[in-house]
Amino acid sequence: MPHEGDWHAAGSCLAGLEFNNPLIVRKSSPHAGTLSDRWGLLDVSPSNVVLSASKPANDGAVVIRVYEAVGQPVIGAAITLHADVLSAQEANLMEDSTAKLEMAKDTLQFDLHPFQIRTFKVRLAPLRTNR
Repeated sequence: MPHEGDWHAAGSCLAGLEFNNPLIVRKSSPHAGTLSDRWGLLDVSPSNVVLSASKPANDGAVVIRVYEAVGQPVIGAAITLHADVLSAQEANLMEDSTAKLEMAKDTLQFDLHPFQIRTFKVRLAPLRTNR
């Protein structure tokens, strides 16, 4: 990937992830649906914090795993969930809950050391539909 500056500034890590994990699209006919025109489960910031897993846990929670990708410490990284969060916990890599976490407005804030991996488990309220 040609770029100016170093690989950190060029976003090479994210470009590699996007190349190796292409977006999968499924066509359907137009319909009213139950969700808004634009919706996603979560946003992660800043850009050097990478989402590496979002999956169901064995206990009904959602596992979210992130890591710092460019070797720079991060103060105040954030995961904002676009769903009602009932509870959040830190977890180890085996997905065992370790500590309860506080969230503000469905946003989890945390710090990361360079290249650190962090795993969280969140319990979401059932999705409300417009039916």
